[in-house]
Amino acid sequence: MLDSTVIEDTGIGINKIHHKLIFDRFRQVEGDHTIRAGGSGLGLAISKAYVELLGGEIKLQSEPGKGSRFSFSLPETP
Repeated sequence: MLDSTVIEDTGIGINKIHHKLIFDRFRQVEGDHTIRAGGSGLGLAISKAYVELLGGEIKLQSEPGKGSRFSFSLPETP
């Protein structure tokens, strides 16, 4: 695998119990920010599907109050 590409923020973070759920289609973590942020809940599901289609993996590191860190890596192509 190649080095990971990383996307980080300093937002509200995501509780560990929701880490796997947020990669499901049409899934959003409930809370006050959901209404303000909008969205359909497809972005992470599409990202995960595309990365896996290319033979890679996507990971999440996050905890409430400390932001989120998403990373993905893809295999080298000949």
